[in-house]
Amino acid sequence: MKIENQNILITGGGGGIGNYLSEYLASKANNIIVIDKNIEIFEQEEKQRENISHYQCDLTDYAQLTEVIDSIYHQLDVGVIINNAGYIHSEPLINLMSATERKHNIESWDKTIQSNLSSASYVATCTVDKMVAKRIKGLLINVSSISSRGNIGQSAYSAAKAGINALTTTWSKELGMFGIRSAAIAPGFFDTESTHHSLSDSQLKKWQQSIPLNRLGEKKEILSAIEFIIENDYFNGRTLEIDGGLRI
Repeated sequence: MKIENQNILITGGGGGIGNYLSEYLASKANNIIVIDKNIEIFEQEEKQRENISHYQCDLTDYAQLTEVIDSIYHQLDVGVIINNAGYIHSEPLINLMSATERKHNIESWDKTIQSNLSSASYVATCTVDKMVAKRIKGLLINVSSISSRGNIGQSAYSAAKAGINALTTTWSKELGMFGIRSAAIAPGFFDTESTHHSLSDSQLKKWQQSIPLNRLGEKKEILSAIEFIIENDYFNGRTLEIDGGLRI
């Protein structure tokens, strides 16, 4: 499929990689629809491009999301969904260094699973229902992570991203008959705000030295992976790893 002919929905498109993707793809696609829960970001971007529309929504609230998706598809036939929303959380299963709470915090576990895994499933459920009903041949792109292979200190986050990979394969098998592809990207360590926020300078330096290319990834390299998946109609059911050769 050609990007130029598409209406593209991006979740978590208000900041970081999501904002970068929405700004670039808006220069090519028909329309970009951004869903994010941070209304302040929308207010700052309101006048940047006429073909970018913003919707505020908590993606973990299924009822609220259903209303937003209904509104979007009432106006546009959206064929490409980029499940980008989520956040990085690091916490070991058992923390022997803590004198007060050794066990993984249950609220943090639930929030991590909801924000990274459940939200992607909710978005897919609501959008695919519309695509099938309107006979739209399209594409789901899920954002996974190198941590999906199991990263020490990230039990909940790794589990959520491994789930994303499994859903990607499952959906490709279920939705191919409708002309809907499902694929994912699994970034390694990239030079983004979320990476710098989640890791200390010493941790980041250690990871960078472990990457065969000896550098962090650049946002434009995530973009090129997204473009490849959109335009290659035979890429389906697979997770594209973009990690500089790093294995954890």
